[in-house]
Amino acid sequence: MEHDIIGVVAVSRAGRDKGRCFAVVGVADESCVYVADGKTRSLEKPKKKKLKHLSVQKARIPLGDALKTADKGVADAYLRKALASLTTQAAMMMEEG
Repeated sequence: MEHDIIGVVAVSRAGRDKGRCFAVVGVADESCVYVADGKTRSLEKPKKKKLKHLSVQKARIPLGDALKTADKGVADAYLRKALASLTTQAAMMMEEG
């Protein structure tokens, strides 16, 4: 698996976090990635999740600068806002369509 998956939005399909939106923030191995949402899972403590338990979406969040920043609180806030924005847009599209 290549590292171009970092920043992709994924929805959990299994586990106690089923239905929650996350952003992929790292790659563990070919079957697992690290995900964070900025709330329950911060960038400092991302969750290791198997790819088969995630529904990968087309949306992408540019995380390059957020992952490099020293202040992880700011990066978590950026991640929360980006995921909330994408969730709101998806809900509006479903209402229209």
